[in-house]
Amino acid sequence: MKFISENHELAWNNTLALLKPTAAQLEHGLELHKNLFGMDIFGFLPSDCYNATMKRKRQEWYDRGVGARELAKRAEYGAYDMICDDPECSQRFRDAMRASGLKCMVQTVAEGKSREEDIRRMGCNFQLLRHFRDTIAQAGSVEEIKEINDSGRIAVVWSINGPPVVGELQSLEQELSWLRDWYHLGVRMMHLSYNRRNFIADGCAEPANGGISDFGRELIREMNKVGIIVDVPHTGLQSSIEAAQCSEKPIMASHTAARALFEFIRCKDDATLKAIADNDGLVGVYSLAGMLGGSDDLNMMLDHIQYIAKLIGPEHVSIGTDSLYSHNWGEEAWDVAHYKNPEFDSYRWWGDWTRGPHAPKNPMENSTGSLAWIVWPLWTVGLVMRGFSDDDIAKILGENFLRVLAANAPEPF
Repeated sequence: MKFISENHELAWNNTLALLKPTAAQLEHGLELHKNLFGMDIFGFLPSDCYNATMKRKRQEWYDRGVGARELAKRAEYGAYDMICDDPECSQRFRDAMRASGLKCMVQTVAEGKSREEDIRRMGCNFQLLRHFRDTIAQAGSVEEIKEINDSGRIAVVWSINGPPVVGELQSLEQELSWLRDWYHLGVRMMHLSYNRRNFIADGCAEPANGGISDFGRELIREMNKVGIIVDVPHTGLQSSIEAAQCSEKPIMASHTAARALFEFIRCKDDATLKAIADNDGLVGVYSLAGMLGGSDDLNMMLDHIQYIAKLIGPEHVSIGTDSLYSHNWGEEAWDVAHYKNPEFDSYRWWGDWTRGPHAPKNPMENSTGSLAWIVWPLWTVGLVMRGFSDDDIAKILGENFLRVLAANAPEPF
């Protein structure tokens, strides 16, 4: 095994110590991961945004009195430039993508809070696609994913955390027409809401647990026509059920977990999981420590995968990490990245649960532990150890997503 950083080696060894696979299990799992089509159905491309250069720039902006929101935006957008401009960062990006063993991943490219901000974020992601064209390429269909993989590269499918319909709402057709623009730019998945209520659906953080609005139903119909998958990971339970019921095409909850195992607002209850399966949809389990409950490690993540697979069938389960690889992050960088500074306190209202009762027991579990994004191959070993068949592992790793993507192909204009 070639390790690309000290943290990679540490995470790998920590994961092996946790799993304790036999030699046969380890060999078989690693071979499966190498040969099967594997993907992260919701995550983030590797980040290298916390190094000496970025730390210095952050301090400069802070000393100049830059506001908290602007500081966060500058750091975010600057990270894209630094990954491309710094040769060492660029090489680590390539190394991390290859070390994951993945053939495809869904990349979150915008938040859905404003069209202007979404376009800026998409521009940053287009820059990544151009700079790393030897490693990654954008895909919007099953056929394109295969072509990219055949060329030796990793396919990237775009997702957005909210709808682009944030205008005056004077014309239904005018607002919905933005969906086709987003499709043309490469968006293939879209959240209906993000934790809080919007005029489409309730978010999972809202106590009211309302359903889909009339406008939301029109939006889902148009998403079905245009070719964008309805995604409900941050949407409330009733809204998620109604989305599955009114969508004519399979929907997803790309990064969630089972509420039966952990009573947490980001998790889905059995009724919601069954509604998604009845729609022939897909549920992805995230890898976020603090949002899994119990041991908050890979074994707990595997517990959620196994529970959901038993409840609704392995043909409706996948892995959507909601995570990323960051090079040799220490606890200081983790704190900054998760907005633990008081100046970022507003993020708590939107849904930053890295503090309080749902804080991870071990904050480093996502960078040096068994939930580190870079140890993906060992997650496949974990699936082998849980008794999943090779066929079911193939479904969970990526075939299920390909089915949903193909089923959401756009209708003729």
